Amino acid sequence: MKNPTLLPCCAPALAAAAFFSSTPIAGATDGRYREFVIGDRAGGMGGAAIAVASDVDAIFYNPAGLARSPGDSISLSANLYGLEHYRTKGGLDWGADDKSDAFVSIPGAMGGVSRLSDEWVFGFGAFAPKQEKRHLITADAGRRNFVHRDYNDQTLWIGPAASWSPPDSRLSLGVGLFAVYRDCSLSDSSFLSGLQSVNGAIDLKTLGFLASFGAQLDLGDGWSAGAAIQTPNVRVWDDGTLSVNVASDGTAEEGGGFYSTDVRADNYIPWQLAFGVGKSDPGVWCFAFDAIYHPSRTFDFMRWNVDGLSFSESMHLHSVLDVSLGGEYVVAGRYPIRAGVYTACSSVRVPDDPENTDFITTDVDMYGITFGVGRRSDRMSVNFGIDWAFGSGHDLSEGADGGKTRTDCDRQIVLATISTTYYL
Repeated sequence: MKNPTLLPCCAPALAAAAFFSSTPIAGATDGRYREFVIGDRAGGMGGAAIAVASDVDAIFYNPAGLARSPGDSISLSANLYGLEHYRTKGGLDWGADDKSDAFVSIPGAMGGVSRLSDEWVFGFGAFAPKQEKRHLITADAGRRNFVHRDYNDQTLWIGPAASWSPPDSRLSLGVGLFAVYRDCSLSDSSFLSGLQSVNGAIDLKTLGFLASFGAQLDLGDGWSAGAAIQTPNVRVWDDGTLSVNVASDGTAEEGGGFYSTDVRADNYIPWQLAFGVGKSDPGVWCFAFDAIYHPSRTFDFMRWNVDGLSFSESMHLHSVLDVSLGGEYVVAGRYPIRAGVYTACSSVRVPDDPENTDFITTDVDMYGITFGVGRRSDRMSVNFGIDWAFGSGHDLSEGADGGKTRTDCDRQIVLATISTTYYL
């Protein structure tokens, strides 16, 4: 937090310090670039799609893959339903575990593809690649400590894509443009040791744009290669509110508080470079492998002013390399069976010296397993899938002495998906 020398004499700063030192703000979802995999075919293959993507999947993974689409199609739904579990061991002030279980419903992907000519294919899609939800109400056995916390964070990508492949060419090129909208809200109330009450709420919304450029190359003998580069998102609009109240020994005069409707937020996504290879016998079987790289970056995800003083919360993202591996086998030419594995590594690192961190971050590397089955006819395909992601890592918690401690945490999410695509 900026202006540390003013904290001892500034009630808003004291309130902010108490709130941010004990509340998970951004690390929960900003640390990973994918919480799960999405898409009809790609969703069952662990997200391995850069070299083999087609139809609506290609809009998100590699727009050059639209050239593989045999004709017009529309995906009416690709929804994810499941359960999310999160636990920080000893994450509450009195040593109890910070645990939450939530039902999640995510509109994973939807869109359509239209072949304009032999060379050009156009697509439009909407995708929700990230969502996290937590809810916690708990107290210690002596009822001297209470915590009530609600956290929701979702990102939506929406936009068009186009692909071009000249006649008799093995190469296809594609471009996509996305509006990226993020809505993050948190409310947190705690009553600690009968002495201090902390109540805070944050509501952040951001809108930005990013572009993706892709290529796919038919290498012959069933082999294909693909590459895609995604630009950083450029923020064009944001809106945020922040309120904090801290009362010590039951009296607000001994704590502090503030309310701000002029909170600037940023949902920075660094550029991404992806490369994939695959081999297939169309309509019979396919396997693919992807590697996806994000570089490091430091940025302010939240800034605000109170009583003429400026404050900010910053985040440092480390470089990340994620991989996906998946395959498909089609039974009787109509029943695809798919399976895959993927990683979702965290770009946030919990430091060895927790006292140097302004807010609580979550450092959890996730590993996912996917499985899917479907049925395809000449006019329609239906796909069912399961995505199980799990991982463990570290979090920061406020210890009984008021200091910050490094604690172990784990997270699991199990999602079921159903999608329907019509071929026009």
